[in-house]
Amino acid sequence: MKNIKKIKIAPRLWIWTVTVAAAVSVISWTDAVHLSERAYGMEITEASNGSQQLARTVNEAKQAYESNHSIPSDLLEQLAAGKEQLIPLVLKQLSLKPLGAETNRLEQPTRLSSDWRFWAEASLSWKDPQLLNALLDWTQDYPIEMYENELYVRFVQEALQDDQRDMLQQRLGLADRRGAQVLLGLMKYKGWLDDSQLMSWLNFYKGQPPYDGIIDYMVYAQSWAQLIHIYDKHELTPTQRLSVLNSVVSIPVYDAETAEWLKQLAAATEDVSVEQLIDQQLVLHHGDRAAAERLYQSGTSGGFTQPLNGRVEKVLADMYPAGELAAGIQLYEMIRGKPYFYGLDEQWYSSDGNDYAQPVQAAAQWLEFLKQYPKHPAADDAAYRLARCYQLAGDGGNALYWLNEAVHLGDRDLNYDARGMLLFVLDVEMSPDALVAVDTDRLPSWMKPWIDYSQAVEYIRARKYREASLSLHAFIHTYGGKDIFAEAFAVNRADKAEVIYPEERYPFWERISAQLQLTERAAKLAEEAEQAVGVEKSDRQYALAAMIYKEPLLYYNHLWRETRQSFFWFGHIKEMDYYEPLDRYIGRFNHLIQAIDQFESIDLQEASKQTAAKTLYSLALSYSKLTHYGEEVSYYLPISRLNEKAADYAKQLIDSFPESELADDALLLLYAHTQDKQWLEQVELRYPDGDQTKKAKEALEQLAVKESKRTDSLYEPYEPTYAVHYEHLQLGDSRLSSTVSKWLEDHRGTSYHGTLAEGDWVYVFISADEGKAIDYINIGSKRLQMLVTWQQRVMEASTEKQDVMLLARVKKKFVNDSEWVWKMYSQ
Repeated sequence: MKNIKKIKIAPRLWIWTVTVAAAVSVISWTDAVHLSERAYGMEITEASNGSQQLARTVNEAKQAYESNHSIPSDLLEQLAAGKEQLIPLVLKQLSLKPLGAETNRLEQPTRLSSDWRFWAEASLSWKDPQLLNALLDWTQDYPIEMYENELYVRFVQEALQDDQRDMLQQRLGLADRRGAQVLLGLMKYKGWLDDSQLMSWLNFYKGQPPYDGIIDYMVYAQSWAQLIHIYDKHELTPTQRLSVLNSVVSIPVYDAETAEWLKQLAAATEDVSVEQLIDQQLVLHHGDRAAAERLYQSGTSGGFTQPLNGRVEKVLADMYPAGELAAGIQLYEMIRGKPYFYGLDEQWYSSDGNDYAQPVQAAAQWLEFLKQYPKHPAADDAAYRLARCYQLAGDGGNALYWLNEAVHLGDRDLNYDARGMLLFVLDVEMSPDALVAVDTDRLPSWMKPWIDYSQAVEYIRARKYREASLSLHAFIHTYGGKDIFAEAFAVNRADKAEVIYPEERYPFWERISAQLQLTERAAKLAEEAEQAVGVEKSDRQYALAAMIYKEPLLYYNHLWRETRQSFFWFGHIKEMDYYEPLDRYIGRFNHLIQAIDQFESIDLQEASKQTAAKTLYSLALSYSKLTHYGEEVSYYLPISRLNEKAADYAKQLIDSFPESELADDALLLLYAHTQDKQWLEQVELRYPDGDQTKKAKEALEQLAVKESKRTDSLYEPYEPTYAVHYEHLQLGDSRLSSTVSKWLEDHRGTSYHGTLAEGDWVYVFISADEGKAIDYINIGSKRLQMLVTWQQRVMEASTEKQDVMLLARVKKKFVNDSEWVWKMYSQ
């Protein structure tokens, strides 16, 4: 469907209390001081003869910043008072090349680390020239992305003095592309920049890194008259020319001179990308018919090289109703069963369609579409949906091929989605055997190392650690040090364009080496556990599980280069129905779930009491951490079930090993996941001398204060409802058994709601009242019930399909052993 992309982002749900945080990570004050000395205090001690008070202040400020993203004013004053002692440490933390320490760039190549942010905030008011010079050194090789530089720029702005204008201008000659853009922004803020200087520097720095940075700055600042001059008078790369033009054509209302310049350029240029970029804007904002005719002719004859705005495309289709553009749109709508255009009325984009319901049949239809209309602006959409059909049919090899093709077809507005989904197929959907079976000869050469590496990762996830180690060794031997991403993310088939993604700074090979070391360590621990017997076996198994628990990157596919979470949001993965491959993936990828499986393999009857108690507590803690691990975990288990699991294991520890030193910790954890204050009372009653008694008392006091402020007659304990992922089904779906089909048939045409359990699934069926249609269905879970809500309304006189029956199914592991509650809303 065609339109300017609209993205819906659901807020993440974080369920975590102060109490459970205390239960999970308990650090005494003494330990905190020592931790501070280890993390920050070595340099402090050297500079101040062991000032413990300053170390405590640093630690307290750090804790405050981590909790609230700010430092209280009294602590800022104390830090400022210790400025002379702290300066050596702050220099090491803020400098691009800290003295005698690893660089922030190595630790956080594209983002400012939390430590950097803390020390910047702590020292912002000092305005110390030593710190300013250290930060300005960054502009020589600027290490972070421009969207991450707000705090850096704010720090430098505050530190700059009025007499430092010449110094800042001198820095421009030493700056790289990003650094030059930052310096120009600083000069603009201080009022030290005018248009004549920009043009002078542009001529002076031609052929040097600052030149590109100056152009980037002018594009960002939208100095339109200057940009037109640059376009006409300076030699620009194709990417720069399009950036300059994009900035110019983004002017809401052109003056006559600019409009004439654009029209003349579009008519005269031999660069199709330039012509289509300008003509599209002339049609969209000015209704220019000559531009529309030129755009249609160039697009249908040679293909559309620029993402085509849906409104412009509709204008072109209406102008030429018998042309190829309109014919392709009709075929697209027939295959998908959905309107081609959206957003022109109140419709909202949805990725579903009849093609996904019948993927094998639809794949043949999409192939025919691409054969008939290879230059259609929707050819990329067709290739993408074709790939998704192959995904749903279990054909990963063809899915990979067509996802790569989608990048180069049509109006090329699916680069992000197609590349992200390609990684999704490799990482989420394909087993080691499926990866081995891929015919790499028909794929681009850059994809071979991606497949080889993904296979090694799948061996790790399958706990074949030794086999995975050998595969990683072979991967590093064959490709180590090479850039295996540049060709994959090139814009066109010639692979000559600039890399367009910011992840090029990701230390891929460093991370692969670290992953190899972790894999070899896991292999050694697994082999030791396999060879041991009795109590020793349990101890060895626990050591392996504990190692897995602490290593979130052991099972990570580094081809994502830290973009997986963002794609899962922006690529709408987390808006999907329940998807079984994603369920299986979370179980393989998530280190906590892998650790849980390993902990659960320990025979508690064979283990020592200490190991058995630690195992139960580790299981409770692992499930506890999963409850706030992120939205994607809900595809594996809903939060309500994770809470139950955490509470069950904590209760088992308390019942089986009441004398364990972890029993009072388990009681706090049990309270956190049940909100039943009896478990807090049990801490004080059963373990009055324990290290958790103080926390339990404080929590009880806080509860008492809250309860005293409530009116008993109005008060009901709040119990959240957690969404449950489910799968929509058509009533004629081929996966339905005869039993389910008969159940549906028995209730067809009647007002009904109910469930039927069969195999691993619970089927949920709703049939509307007579003359009513159903708009939506939601399924959620609480601790003591499953909740189904839906809305029905009076059926409208419309040609569009209106649902009178809805069928969904839920994995049994998502369903509580409790009642089903049904709630209908009417319009």
